[in-house]
Amino acid sequence: MIHRNIDVELQKWVQSNSPKCLVIRGARQIGKTTAVLSIPSIRSGDRPILYMNLEEHPELEILFSSMDAERILEELSFSAGTKLSPGTVMFLDEVQAAPSALAALRYMREHRPDVYFVSAGSLLEIALGKKKISIPVGRMDYNFMGPLSFEEFLESDTAMEMELEIIGKWAPGESFPIAAHRRLADKLRQFMITGGMPEAVDVFLSSGDPFQVEKVHSSILNTYRDDFAKYVSGDELLTLRRVFNWVPARAGDKVIYTQISPDLKSAKVRSAIELLSGARVIFPVLHSSGNGIPLNAEMKPSIFKLYFLDVGLMSSMTGITRISQEQILSSEFVNKGRLAEQFIAQHLLFRVPSFQQPSLHYWLREGRTSNAEVDFLISEKGQVLPVEVKSGTSGQLKSLMRFMLDKESSLALRFDMNPPSFQKVDHLLGNGAGKSSRISFDLLSLPLYMVGQISRLVSSM
Repeated sequence: MIHRNIDVELQKWVQSNSPKCLVIRGARQIGKTTAVLSIPSIRSGDRPILYMNLEEHPELEILFSSMDAERILEELSFSAGTKLSPGTVMFLDEVQAAPSALAALRYMREHRPDVYFVSAGSLLEIALGKKKISIPVGRMDYNFMGPLSFEEFLESDTAMEMELEIIGKWAPGESFPIAAHRRLADKLRQFMITGGMPEAVDVFLSSGDPFQVEKVHSSILNTYRDDFAKYVSGDELLTLRRVFNWVPARAGDKVIYTQISPDLKSAKVRSAIELLSGARVIFPVLHSSGNGIPLNAEMKPSIFKLYFLDVGLMSSMTGITRISQEQILSSEFVNKGRLAEQFIAQHLLFRVPSFQQPSLHYWLREGRTSNAEVDFLISEKGQVLPVEVKSGTSGQLKSLMRFMLDKESSLALRFDMNPPSFQKVDHLLGNGAGKSSRISFDLLSLPLYMVGQISRLVSSM
């Protein structure tokens, strides 16, 4: 069974004395249902569960909209054939099919505080918006799920225990075994094609066949496309599909609406982006001035770039079904569908605890003759850290240095395909007018596969 980091949070929830209603949010087929059913006390049978898939019972929407908690609980209990004894977990799955259930959860819990209520669903923002349903503030806790991380992917392979231990213990100034680096690079190549969707990972682990993985990806992508038609039609559906197809090929580009669909009004393209973001199949990365935390305080919603949900799905959509270890270790990797940047983006988005809503920022300074852009900005240890992604083993850092000079920052992160290292940068940076300024800062360089170690390493410095 594949271990997910969210398992720890769910176990804490089911062991708490008086938990709030829990809503698990994420894209379709991300593993939400499996995560709940895999809670150890539920899997072992020690904790009774009432499971109801609301897509199979659309008629229950009328029942939930009544907000009659006693009647709702009675109907659900009889429908599932499960008595609601104290400590029972009531799991309402695919809750977007009956969005009134989310509002009704408050009343159900007030009526039965001894029952644990959890729901999961995709497209929640879209469904709630269409039904104009508001969720009681402060009455629910949320957990946000993304694809498997690379380290979760490694944990599924017992042959990689030594490599996991090495990346979890490496400290700045230490050497890194070249053999381990090569093995991890090879696993990274596999992950770039397989991605982190649970079904794709399961198929890869059982078959090792990229063709079978691609079939899974195709099925997932078609499911997403079918979902769109449930909520929009006509020109709106056409625009949605255009954005959906544009993002994987142009992930990391500043969004200019006319480049996505020159024959449609910007408002329609913007609406499609908001819908796909609400469905959590794409993620906006917003510009921030990066002068301090929180980064949201200085964000500019009109300046943003987009990334896809999963690097494996992105590989399939852009036609990348084969990539060699030599390519992933070289600068040629940059041409393979922008995979390196997508890989880092999805890991940075979901690096926070699952109860925090994912968000990500970047920095852009546009000039008359040239621009400076830092791929990502994150906050760690009370400071803003710029993050640059280089797909191969080489690459310049002009934009990063400009940011470090402007913000007078002391620590920066770089991801590439070199073994990890730590260095002091001391450099004269020109301003384009014949003058130079000296810049000095610490640079932590990590291979792409060590993105999950950011918090540990920065905290130790």
